[in-house]
Amino acid sequence: MIAFAFEPRAEDVLWSPDRRPENLDRPEHPELTPADFSLSYFRADVRLVVHGVDLSLCTPGLPVVDFALMLEYARRELETRSDIAVETSVTQHVFSLSRGTEAVTLTTNYAPGVAELTWPELRQLTDRAKAEAFRLITTAHPKLRDNAWLRETVGSSPAM
Repeated sequence: MIAFAFEPRAEDVLWSPDRRPENLDRPEHPELTPADFSLSYFRADVRLVVHGVDLSLCTPGLPVVDFALMLEYARRELETRSDIAVETSVTQHVFSLSRGTEAVTLTTNYAPGVAELTWPELRQLTDRAKAEAFRLITTAHPKLRDNAWLRETVGSSPAM
């Protein structure tokens, strides 16, 4: 069984529905950009337990979109390579994945455990991370459902 969840960080003010979803440091262009989503806002802790191996990550600097896109990139690359190490953009936490015939091995540079999951489980985890990032962000700020980059990158459809 795989347990996965993002736990939004209280100190990230953009999780608050009362805060306008914009970058106040750019009054001339306050709309959130892909870099804002990937590097700056909507930060969370990651709860990840893969078949009893706890690979959870608690850090105030991990945007949910960054984690979801990192995981998707690793999965896509692993389809043509035997192993890959990917790093979160802001916090430099490394996830190393190696593929076997039946399973994928997942290790990190911050937790001692070694986890194994199947290809379908890795695909489901990737899809879930993207969907959860989109759901959390658009629950806090429903207007962000209209953000084309966010919708096309981590959302599954405009109607989601």
